[in-house]
Amino acid sequence: MRPITAEMEIPMLPAKGREMIRGSVGGAHAATEPVFAFSHYLWLMRRHRWTIVAVVVVCTSLAVALSYKLQPMYEATAKIAIDVRATSNVIGEASAPAGAADVDQVFNTEMQLIQSDGVLRPVVERFHLLDSKRPRKLPEGVKFSDAAVSLDGLSVVHPANSLLLNVSYRSADPAQAAAVANAVAHNFLTHSLETRSDSSIEQAAFMEKQLNQLKVKMTNAEQALAGYEKELGVIDPDEKTSMLSARLQQLNTEYTEAENERIRKEADYRALQSGSIAAIGASSQAVNLSKLEDAVHAAEQKMALVKTVYGPEYSEYRRANNELNEVTRQYRAMSVEVGQRMQVEYEVALHREDMLHAALTQGKSEADSLSAQEFRYRQLKDEAEEDKHLYNELFRKVQEAGINGGYQGNAIRIADEARPQLHPVFPNRLVFTFLGMLSSLVISLIVILIVDMMDKTLRDPMQAQLAIGMPVIGILPRVNDFQGLSLAIDRSHTGGTALAKGTSDWFSSVNFYSEAIATLLSCMLLERRGQPLRSLLVTSAAPGEGKSSCVSHLAAAHARQGFRTLLIDADLRRPSLHESFRLTGKMGLVTAILEDKPLSEIRQTVSGIENLDVITAGSSPNLPLNRVGMKVEQILEQARNEYDMVFVDAPPMLCFAEPVQIACAVDGVLIVSRAAETRQQAVSGVLAILERLRVNVVGVVLNQVQEKMSPIYQPYQAYYRKTLELSSKSA
Repeated sequence: MRPITAEMEIPMLPAKGREMIRGSVGGAHAATEPVFAFSHYLWLMRRHRWTIVAVVVVCTSLAVALSYKLQPMYEATAKIAIDVRATSNVIGEASAPAGAADVDQVFNTEMQLIQSDGVLRPVVERFHLLDSKRPRKLPEGVKFSDAAVSLDGLSVVHPANSLLLNVSYRSADPAQAAAVANAVAHNFLTHSLETRSDSSIEQAAFMEKQLNQLKVKMTNAEQALAGYEKELGVIDPDEKTSMLSARLQQLNTEYTEAENERIRKEADYRALQSGSIAAIGASSQAVNLSKLEDAVHAAEQKMALVKTVYGPEYSEYRRANNELNEVTRQYRAMSVEVGQRMQVEYEVALHREDMLHAALTQGKSEADSLSAQEFRYRQLKDEAEEDKHLYNELFRKVQEAGINGGYQGNAIRIADEARPQLHPVFPNRLVFTFLGMLSSLVISLIVILIVDMMDKTLRDPMQAQLAIGMPVIGILPRVNDFQGLSLAIDRSHTGGTALAKGTSDWFSSVNFYSEAIATLLSCMLLERRGQPLRSLLVTSAAPGEGKSSCVSHLAAAHARQGFRTLLIDADLRRPSLHESFRLTGKMGLVTAILEDKPLSEIRQTVSGIENLDVITAGSSPNLPLNRVGMKVEQILEQARNEYDMVFVDAPPMLCFAEPVQIACAVDGVLIVSRAAETRQQAVSGVLAILERLRVNVVGVVLNQVQEKMSPIYQPYQAYYRKTLELSSKSA
């Protein structure tokens, strides 16, 4: 018996395919590329290119047909020139041209006026354009003729960098389009002139009324001013106010000087009363008093000298004593006289200060009274002058309004009247065709992208691994020309990779299917992370996934490699292995369960395939479904010493209980999913069940894969097409 080694022959795959398988075997975290790359969207467009082309052709054809079906519309345009630099008035402030900042406001205002009811109503009534718009039922109390009118098909446009307004109207009749556009332009011009004239007349009437009222007010103000002047007895109170201000200023200066003089005199007088001789020396008699003081000192010195020489009996002593007494008497008399003079001077200064203070207080009172009178006088005078100024200004405005009201300016004029057009402006067939083509292309692309994003099925290994978190260890293509199991087995055994003559789609050929089976088998057997697989359960999430076909080819390929292989059909509800290998279906697993037959009695050999034994499901009116798991476990124990590998085909995992029981008895579980049909939630449910049971999940296989399902399958076709070309050249 040959051992399983790494040197076993594995059919070659393209580089991208080998990377895919290595990444899948590496675990759920190996795939880190985003599923929806830009290349994926390009592939979607290439895949659905004929659908997109068909949608674009149909929609474009409908757009072209619609453009011929629609009624042609003609447009006529009348041009109105608005000279914002021209004046609408002859005199006055309004005669100045508008500033640059007001140009946009002027044109926006005129555009709104053109579409107003006052301009459009006469035109609508003249051409009977309201008849088709009359509603079937009007609100209670509302007449249709009283409602505001609007004109469908009318457009007013201000061309950039111009002083024009284009008034355009669309109609099925080119002559009517031109007539309506011209009527709107002329009616707007007439309406503008009438509105301005009426406004000038109303303004003049209003100002005349205000003028009369202001004249009466001005007369009353002048009379009040004259009466107040007569009451004051002055012609101009400003002059009197100036004189009184000068007098107050002079009195204030004199009062300040008198106050300073009084303070000085009072200080000298108080010092004199206290007996201070120094204060007397500061008076106006200081010179004479100083001389007497010097004489007193000289007499005292002389008396002292005489006392040292003579006695009181001598005439020199008496003469010196008499001189001293006389000088002392004169000094004292003069001191008394100076003190009296200082008292008089203090009293005079105090009296003068009081008089000046009284005069200053009286002057301030007169000034305050005159200020109040002057404020009232000025108030009356200002009112009279203001009324007079307003009267003169209003009188001037009245004259200007009368003159401007009769002036017909040319700021607004019709520059070019509308003419009937020869070619319709709607529908534009070229635009319709382009829009139909563009919109259909965009809509078809959006629909394709939305459908692709909403597709929750398993399509390719990368997308599946990211969606369910389980590696995809193999892909099995959809084969269009299966000619029986034996053909696929023979090609797998020979290892041929050449395309059949005349065959161009290698991806859907039996050769590629055989190599995919061999690759899947090698990926499972060469896995070195755990214990070698001796038994494998092949199941699916739902019926119709292709699990029976997959397990049949896996068992045949394994036997062709020289290993003893046992294949068990545990799907008692829908058995199919006996038909695939052309065996009898009477004796099988059901017989072993019901009659307790050993393995040697229920297994069958396959003609043409050595080392392969098959246990079919068998047949019985009463299926012992609740005993399938236990019996398969017993068979596995018996086959462990006789076979290198046991493959078990079981029902779908989500539908029945048997595969759950069998999964706990085998070494590994392989889940088969149908590409682009099996939903991610179903496979995730199967994985959740197996994870709860702590079962070894070998991986997921995508069955019925087509090249158009994902861009990841495209390298296979290109690779083997290149191989075919090289083989042809070498031959």
